[in-house]
Amino acid sequence: MSIKNEHLEPELPDLKWWGEEKFELNQAKAWQFGSMMMRLTRGLQEWRLEYYRPQFQYDYEQQWNCIHDVHFAFPQPVHVERYMFRETHNTFQLLPRLADRSVVIRPVDPIYIPAGQRGTLYISTPLWVSGFVQAQKEPLFDIPVILPKDTWFGPDHRNGEMCYATAVDGRTELNLLRPRAFRAVTPIVFHNISSHQLRFDRMNVPVPALPLFYSESTGRLWTSQIKVIYEGDDRPARVKIESRTPPLAGEVSYVHPPRSPGGALFNMFDSFF
Repeated sequence: MSIKNEHLEPELPDLKWWGEEKFELNQAKAWQFGSMMMRLTRGLQEWRLEYYRPQFQYDYEQQWNCIHDVHFAFPQPVHVERYMFRETHNTFQLLPRLADRSVVIRPVDPIYIPAGQRGTLYISTPLWVSGFVQAQKEPLFDIPVILPKDTWFGPDHRNGEMCYATAVDGRTELNLLRPRAFRAVTPIVFHNISSHQLRFDRMNVPVPALPLFYSESTGRLWTSQIKVIYEGDDRPARVKIESRTPPLAGEVSYVHPPRSPGGALFNMFDSFF
């Protein structure tokens, strides 16, 4: 029984780490998000952010908690940022955001889609923590909980873009993808209408173009669905960001709009085989 509880603990309501916080004047609050520690202090005319992340972070570090001893000493090096105001208000909002660049996912095993078949792959990408105060549209800070690695995506060194890299075990069944506090789920629907089987090894997911939602019933953060239609080698795959929320997400609440909305064309694949 203890093993079962231990397995379920991070999957249940405790996953929701964001929301509105009330601060008295000169009050500090602190959190541990995975291996990152953060403290926020309200002054009369400034908000002060301090945070520390270790040199090595691991994706399985998905636990979080409030740190009750807010005057703890940070390990070094500690990052300090101060934001000046004419006067501060007593509310502060912490929100999750999707990555600020596209995320290149590399499935642990290559994915094959036979001719004429369609299927859905559920993948997850890392989240940022951002801080908003009253009357400010842009966040005061916007930092990754777990800093992803940089990677280049494109056919050569001149054509392409700088992205983040993350390894995933993309799942065809949602219940096999474990809920995580600092990752959001994106369903990618593939439709192979060509006459031959296709395979891909990596995929560039345009997360800055996706909105972010929270589903209390599934205990997960979700993006909208992406549809990929492959017609053959002689033309690029058609990529469409669906406006509706994924059916399996159930009832959702809107958390954050896309960082970069618009009808840009997305090159999600550098090669099909």
